[in-house]
Amino acid sequence: PAVAQGMEQFKRMSLNIAYLKKQVADKVTVSEEELREYYDNTGVSLSVKQILTDTEGQAEEAHAALTGGMDFESACRRYSKSDDASEGGRVVTASFGGLIPELQTPLFRLPVGGITEPVYTPQGWVIVKVLKRSDPVQKLPFEEVQEDMRKRLRAIKEGVALNEFTSKLRDDYGVEWNYDNMGIVFNALPPDRAFEDAPSRSDEVYPLLYFDPADYDKPLVTYQGKSISIKDFSDFYDQASFFNRPRRGYRYGAIRSFLTERIMNEISIDAVKKSKIEEDPEVAAVMKAKQEEIMVNLLYEEMVNKQVVVTAAEIQRYYNDNVDRFRTAEKRRFGVVLTGDIETALQAHNEIRAGKPFPTVALAYSIDEDTKETMGETKELSQGEQPEIDAVGFSLQQVGDVSEPFQTARGWMVLKLTERVDAKTFTLEEARDRIDAALREIKSDERLEELLAKWKEEYGIEINEKNLAKTEITERSAAAPAADEHAGHRH
Repeated sequence: PAVAQGMEQFKRMSLNIAYLKKQVADKVTVSEEELREYYDNTGVSLSVKQILTDTEGQAEEAHAALTGGMDFESACRRYSKSDDASEGGRVVTASFGGLIPELQTPLFRLPVGGITEPVYTPQGWVIVKVLKRSDPVQKLPFEEVQEDMRKRLRAIKEGVALNEFTSKLRDDYGVEWNYDNMGIVFNALPPDRAFEDAPSRSDEVYPLLYFDPADYDKPLVTYQGKSISIKDFSDFYDQASFFNRPRRGYRYGAIRSFLTERIMNEISIDAVKKSKIEEDPEVAAVMKAKQEEIMVNLLYEEMVNKQVVVTAAEIQRYYNDNVDRFRTAEKRRFGVVLTGDIETALQAHNEIRAGKPFPTVALAYSIDEDTKETMGETKELSQGEQPEIDAVGFSLQQVGDVSEPFQTARGWMVLKLTERVDAKTFTLEEARDRIDAALREIKSDERLEELLAKWKEEYGIEINEKNLAKTEITERSAAAPAADEHAGHRH
């Protein structure tokens, strides 16, 4: 049962990934023309206005009005659901790389004055108008960034392809949204609350949303003879964490996304099953390897870990025999100024003693670049980690003490003791858990060696040590071709 349960969980995740890889990722390519276009738009920003609608039909109506001659501001006042609709739309800046790809690609291809077709976003459908384009003053040559951009563009295209594929999958499964009923849900959502002001579960009174009982059975979405009703949504909303609940600021799109996740969990399981991806040789090999891994881990747990017992006497004996391992040495942290001559070191010393902030002095006088980066402060050090400062540094008595300038192989140095952690020996109780874990590991290794020796004899395994001694393993770089590869073997 444990193996079956582990495999079921692994299959649910891995088969879905393998299915999407073959259906989407493996089909994505990046052309040189697309790469050049991506480069040309890098660093570009646009001044834009947008019309936001809750449904595709509203967006198409607004777009028809625009193409029919209505000016953008009037169309925004009439059709947009955004809070800036009454102003005719607010001018905002859209930087390349900061938008969802489905909107970014068509938007940055437009000339000034152009408008996009309706595009679905997490908030709803948008129509965007370009008011101004600002190109970067300078950027790195194409040759220096093209490979990095190729990876980024491929990832973007995979995301777009995945969205298109899952959207088609929902169409194939007959997913239909009821926006009138979605409006009932939207009107019931509370005002958005800051994430840092999230309520605790104990403070919430369920159900969190109020609906007229007469609306409970109204469907929000239907698919394959099933539906998710307003009552279902209310239950999902109560069960979700505060951070995953739909927010009013994202309007109908948030409600749709909230439910889409649940629909896709069900649809994808069925689609993966119908695809018979599990029969693919590559996927089947992964499944077999995972099953063996689960079985071996279970075997190890049953025959090794569960057989190991650590007694209190063994823990005491281990502590007594290894007490030095449970001691920590004194550690100190220092401020360091490294100068090239005694005169500069004395000047730095005098300023530190006069109360000038140590980082300021270090930045002003230190010739060591590392010291400048750390504002002159070291990490916690034990004696022996930086021998050149041991004698002086560990002779300072109190935090805040400053040394006289002293010479090292690298130059003249001034130290300030900024932190001191005394040496400590952990008690048996403080060290008990660490000792228990260490003894279990030792005993588990011994138990495993006993089992391997027993199985080696039972299964008649023989190792020819003479021939084994003749083997030689050589490393080659990932870029170098294999000397000889055939039939799945690599030499």
